[in-house]
Amino acid sequence: MKRHIPYYHVIYEDSDVLVVYKERDLLTVRTSDPKTSFCNLFRFLEIELSKKGERPYLVHRLDYETSGLLIFAKRLEIKQLLQSLFEERKVVRLYEAVVAERLPSGLNYDVRQFLASNGKGGRVYPTDETHGKEAITHITTKNQIQIGTTLAISIETGRRAQIRLAISSLRWHLLGDNKYSKTPAKRMYLNAYRLEFPADIPLEKHIFEAKPLWLN
Repeated sequence: MKRHIPYYHVIYEDSDVLVVYKERDLLTVRTSDPKTSFCNLFRFLEIELSKKGERPYLVHRLDYETSGLLIFAKRLEIKQLLQSLFEERKVVRLYEAVVAERLPSGLNYDVRQFLASNGKGGRVYPTDETHGKEAITHITTKNQIQIGTTLAISIETGRRAQIRLAISSLRWHLLGDNKYSKTPAKRMYLNAYRLEFPADIPLEKHIFEAKPLWLN
């Protein structure tokens, strides 16, 4: 597949954090695969920040196919603070998606699952409380567009593929999700557009937002 440019653009930067918007079909971190050991967001940021004597610290991730906002720390103590907030479920994370079904607006679903994986980078699947990690996803149907219905989504947990599996559990089909919904499209229609951190933590800015792609 021919790559599209840009891979990312900077939303906000100060001495503590760097917030970027990651394009679709880009890995957040490097892998052992020679094809992606250099072509990944973390490597790009390493190169750019090294020019200023800085380095990025990974805080959280987005799936390869998902576009949206990511925050990187520039100091270890900031990384640890931000990761603790994610783990304590104190970060508001808003996503949008498009499913193939024509659905009325205003339907609300709170999806609680327990997810496990069959190996690093492997398929994620629902299981029971004993064998999986809790994943909580809140979904509201919104406006219809030409190709389907938009969803407003927030997550309390950050499990790999949790939004894709939550949508699948409702028997809807996320456009472009060839792994769990098997619904081909020009891209996967999942985008992370807002990050909100508690106002009382020592950051200069606490809310980061990109304009939604499909939500009205």
